[in-house]
Amino acid sequence: MTTAFDLAIMNTLNAYSRHSVAVDKAIYVIAQSDLLKGGVLMALLWWGWTRNNGRLIGPDLLSIRTIAGALLAILVGRAMQNFLPMRLRPVHDPNLAFVIPHDVNAWAVDGWSSFPSDHAVLFFGLATAVWWANRWLGALAFLWTLVVICLPRVYLGLHFPTDIVAGGVVGVAIMALVLAVPVPEGLRRWFTRQQDVRPGLVYALGFLLTLQMATLFANARRLVEGAMTVVLGP
Repeated sequence: MTTAFDLAIMNTLNAYSRHSVAVDKAIYVIAQSDLLKGGVLMALLWWGWTRNNGRLIGPDLLSIRTIAGALLAILVGRAMQNFLPMRLRPVHDPNLAFVIPHDVNAWAVDGWSSFPSDHAVLFFGLATAVWWANRWLGALAFLWTLVVICLPRVYLGLHFPTDIVAGGVVGVAIMALVLAVPVPEGLRRWFTRQQDVRPGLVYALGFLLTLQMATLFANARRLVEGAMTVVLGP
């Protein structure tokens, strides 16, 4: 269901669609850039994780909690997309008369439900973890997620504003819950000991996991889909 809130924002943004090839292409490039989206948030997260003593796994286990929260958030977001009623994306909704900006492939996300935005779920969740480490940088992370990551997707017709709002609420709630849950002392000692005993492995795994987070687990998902095709057949 398209709400009045959706229509008010989308009609305002869509009024500028196809007025300028350069503007449309610039917004499309921003929306497709993993460096501008997840890369910036990963840099802020690594600062937050190592801010006190340079250790990736500190006594607060912020890095471990963040990664766990991100994994849980993206799983919940994908489950909601798969099991809630299908919602057509604005570029596919014939009732909207949406003007598709230049360079947008309207069928690239065909068959994928619009609600909620998995970008909003993951990146608002990660912004919450940045805010947990530092309030000022956290505010910047939230603003970056809204303006650079999510608004371009509304402009391009990939999501409704309520997809973004719902995804943001889910991401923030899950990450805040994971960050607030107490960690058993034995598990805390085990993780911090790994930092002491296997620092190279800890940083290597941290790099790989945050690389996947920066790209919305795109490569991991393709790998899983490919493996399932090999095992189960086309």
